Amino acid sequence: MQDLKKEYKRLVNSKEFKHKGFLSGAFIMSDIKSLDKSKWQIDFYNKKENKITTYLMDEKIEVTDNSEVFKEENAEIKELDIEEIKENLEEALKLGKEFLEKEKETPIKVVIILQKEDSAVWNLSYITEKFNLINIKIDAVDGKLLKETTAPLLSFKK
Repeated sequence: MQDLKKEYKRLVNSKEFKHKGFLSGAFIMSDIKSLDKSKWQIDFYNKKENKITTYLMDEKIEVTDNSEVFKEENAEIKELDIEEIKENLEEALKLGKEFLEKEKETPIKVVIILQKEDSAVWNLSYITEKFNLINIKIDAVDGKLLKETTAPLLSFKK
């Protein structure tokens, strides 16, 4: 899997980088079996325009500019400082794996989000073989487990 800090540096030094807004998050969605081949999506938020510029960190960086922002109406998008991240993704995934083993759950897919809440947070969401959605939030600065929830996927049906 790509190292996020290296990919961030590659991005900001690239000709594709648009220098719009601030770093607001990073994202991966993957099958568990192909996680090691996954590419980061890095998002920059332009507060003035209330738009997101997304960079898919493939061999060639792909840019999606001026996308709509998906957030709750009064939610504030906070700036993420990549240098404050001390707990790397591998350590966060270890905590996730321990929780899954304790719950006797086998993950099929994972969504990984690095975002700024009160501090930088690894937000791991697993879809499991038992059709559960397991969400684990880990402080990306000190590695502390902040929250863990399990909900059956069928409970989201209206």
